[in-house]
Amino acid sequence: TPVPGPLYLPVAVAEAKCSPRQRRLDVALVIDASSSMQERTTAGRTKLDAARAAAATFLDALRLAEGDRAAIVAFHREARLLAGLTSDRAELGRSLAAIAVDTQTRIDLGIELAHVELVSRGSSASRAAMIVLTDGYANPVPASVAVARATEAKADGVWLFTVGLGVAVDLPSLQQIASSPSDCHHAPHAEDLEDIYRKIASQIPCPADQYWPRR
Repeated sequence: TPVPGPLYLPVAVAEAKCSPRQRRLDVALVIDASSSMQERTTAGRTKLDAARAAAATFLDALRLAEGDRAAIVAFHREARLLAGLTSDRAELGRSLAAIAVDTQTRIDLGIELAHVELVSRGSSASRAAMIVLTDGYANPVPASVAVARATEAKADGVWLFTVGLGVAVDLPSLQQIASSPSDCHHAPHAEDLEDIYRKIASQIPCPADQYWPRR
């Protein structure tokens, strides 16, 4: 019997090409403002300042002039909406600068407040997303409460990303909070944050599960 040889068949693929300009974004940046965020990084700045810089990098990647919007939420023992959804880059910058630290890490409150903002003021024509940054474990309530709040947000169509900063983070819980394990990012060092936020900024308009191969 002859040895079988390779057989080549033509394949036609109808693929939608993604243009980041095709859809507007509403994104809530949820930032840990617990007291541990005052710790210094290897570059000499505080972890909070590194988070501010990463958030600013993300904002600069948005097309605010074309209708993208962002909101700023900070959380510690409570959550504060420092900027509602807006395309005003200057206002967003002032809100980042206004983040003040306090005790405790109520991740659940940050997610809940961002969810309310995205649902109540978000546009049905825009993709809703949330990026949650924390450098520690949820306290004084367990992480399961934050997971429950995240489940509610995801049920409303919010695409949820998480970023764990440092080594003392609850990555298993952050993976549950995120929309998928690949949407959970770990930054061992604060200097890794900007690259992570750039990656997320490029991913949100063109999710890989809808546009293959990532273009």
